[in-house]
Amino acid sequence: MMKITCILFLIPASGFGQLSPEINKLYGELLKSKRVESAAIGYGGSESEVYKLFTEFNKKASDKEVEYIAFNGSPVAKAYSSYAVFNRKLKTLDQLFDSYLKNNEPISIIQGCVGSNSHLADELYKMVFWEKDNIKATEVYRKEKDSIKSLKNSEQNLLDFIETFDTEESKWTVKEIDSVLIKFDCMVLNNPSSPKSLVELITGCYYYIEKKHPEYHNKLAYFEKKYNSEEIKKYLEFCSK
Repeated sequence: MMKITCILFLIPASGFGQLSPEINKLYGELLKSKRVESAAIGYGGSESEVYKLFTEFNKKASDKEVEYIAFNGSPVAKAYSSYAVFNRKLKTLDQLFDSYLKNNEPISIIQGCVGSNSHLADELYKMVFWEKDNIKATEVYRKEKDSIKSLKNSEQNLLDFIETFDTEESKWTVKEIDSVLIKFDCMVLNNPSSPKSLVELITGCYYYIEKKHPEYHNKLAYFEKKYNSEEIKKYLEFCSK
C-alpha cells in the first residue's frame, strides 16, 4: 500500500518536469498560496507578493509553459496562468474555458481589501467580458496622451504625470472579444450541468450593460427553472420587453 501511495505522489511532480528549472521554481512558490491576489491588497494597498510572483512568471514563461500550468497546475496557479493565456491571445483559450467549466474548481480571491470565493470558469469569463472596457479606456488614454504631446508648450511635468497612467495595450479588439463571449456563452448554455453561478454571471453581465440576447431564451428558461433563479428570471424579463 505504501509503495502505491508513493508512486501516486510522484506523478504530479514528474509531470511538471517539462517546465524549465526557473519556471518550476516559480510554480513551486505559487503552490504555497491558497488565494489569488490582485496587485495591491489590504486597506493600505500593500504590494502582493503572490502577484509579484505571477508577474515574474508571466515575463519568463514560454507560451507552452503558461498553457501547461493553466491546464495542470494548482487552482491558484491555473487562475494566474489563465490570465496569461488570455492576455497573450493563445489559441487554447476556448479549450481552457471548456476545461474549467467541466471541472468547476473553486478559488479564493482577494481584490484590494475585498475577499470572495469564486470558480476558475467564472473568473475567466469575467476577465474576457470586462476586457472591452479596458480596450475602450486604453483608446481614450492614448488619444489624450497624443493630444497633450501635440501641444507646443506641453510641460514635461504634465507629460511625466500622464506616463504614470500608462497601461498595457490589449491584443484584442472589441469585435474579437464579442466573438469569444458568444463561444463561451454557447459552451455554458449548451451544457445542462453548467453551474448556477456561471449562468447567473452571464445574465448579470448582459443585464448590467443592457444587452439583449433573445436567442438565449429557451436555454436560459431551462436554467431559470432548474435553479429557481431570480437573477436569470430578471434577465429573461428584460429581454422580452
